[in-house]
Parts: sequence; C-alpha cells; structure tokens
Amino acid sequence: MRAKVKACLQQEHGNAALFMIGLLSIMMVLFVFVFNLTQIFAVKEEANTTAQQASLAATSVLYDQLDEAIEKYEKSIIGTVDSSPETIGQKIEKKEIQLRSDAGFNEYSENEIKLEAMDIVLTEELRHGLGKDKLDDIMGEEIYQRTLSDMVSQAKSTILENGGNLTDATLTIKNGQVFVHASNTMEGTAFKGFFQDIKEDLFQTSAGPKVDFIEELSNFHNKEVEKSLDE
Repeated sequence: MRAKVKACLQQEHGNAALFMIGLLSIMMVLFVFVFNLTQIFAVKEEANTTAQQASLAATSVLYDQLDEAIEKYEKSIIGTVDSSPETIGQKIEKKEIQLRSDAGFNEYSENEIKLEAMDIVLTEELRHGLGKDKLDDIMGEEIYQRTLSDMVSQAKSTILENGGNLTDATLTIKNGQVFVHASNTMEGTAFKGFFQDIKEDLFQTSAGPKVDFIEELSNFHNKEVEKSLDE
C-alpha cells in the first residue's frame, strides 16, 4: 500500500514539474512577445526621431543658402529700380528688430527670429516686390540647381548619424515644408523556435517647420518635389 501511495505521489510530483516547465515556457514566450512588441514601438520612435532630425537639417540648409540667391538677385536689379533701394537684407534686419520687440516672439531664439524674418520678407517680396518675377526665377533656379542636392546630402548624413537606413528613404518638398520619410531597423528576439528571423525596417515621416516663401515660388507652388535618398 505504501509503495502504491509513494508511486502516486511521485507521479503527481512529476506531472506538477512538467506542468510548471510548460507554464514557464509559455510565460517565456509571452515575455519575448511583449519584449519584441516593446522593441517595435521603441524603433518606431527612433525612426520618427531620424526623420524629424533629417527634415530639420534639410530645412536648415535651405535657409543657409538663401544669401547667395538674394545677393545674385540684388545684383541683377541694379539700374532697373531706384538708384538706392532698400535691399532684401536690410528689410530682413529691420523685420528682425520688429520681431524682437513683439511679445508674441518672446519664446523664439535668435536663430528662429532670423528665419521668421527671412520668411516674412521673402514672402512679401515674391508677392508684391518690384522685381518679384526676377526673384522668383533666381531663387527657383538656385534651389533646384544647387540647394536641393545639398539638402539631400544633409538629410542622408543625418539619417545615417541617427542609425537609420537610406533604403527607400525620400525627401519631399510640398505645402511649404520639407518632409523626410526614413526608417530604422527592428531586429526581434527569438525563443525556442518562436519569433525567428524577425527583422523589419520601420518607416516614419516627419516634416520641418513651415517655409511660407517656398509656396510663392512658381517651381514649388501647388507642386510636390520628391527626391530619393536611396542612391
């Protein structure tokens, strides 16, 4: 009798051990599943940061190279307007002073005020300036011929610096903003045959700040200009 009871107890202990092992395995699979799910959200956030940083960097290049186009325009109108008109540069400086004294711009940095002033003045010049057509031609040509390629190069560099991928990445200018579509790679964790070979490029799209004067240029007005970064 004792032998039978002992055998039953041993069998129950064995079944309990197998049950616990099975339960632990299920819990581990669930844990790995949740971990991989967390990784997806984390990598998507990384991809969003990558796209955001790249769009901001590309927009910065656009502003940085405006001076040359403005200077080229100023030289082209010598003798065609007043002998000593107020230059676009002077108008931008005056606008900066106005914005600094405006309470609505108290939270703006010096660089943000400068960019805002440039945007306001250039938008006004492209709409109502005496040489608006000439300014449109020169700025449109400069952006297409030189600035756009530099924007693409900067976006590429920024994506790589953030651990992103250039495969299928794009830079698009539309509605007065620079959009970058880019990805970071998510690699899953496997467990006993589950979740093997999980590797996915997770894409996000982000836009830089609004650049109003871009919409005034005939090359960009109501148009979508897209460049591949996968080259």
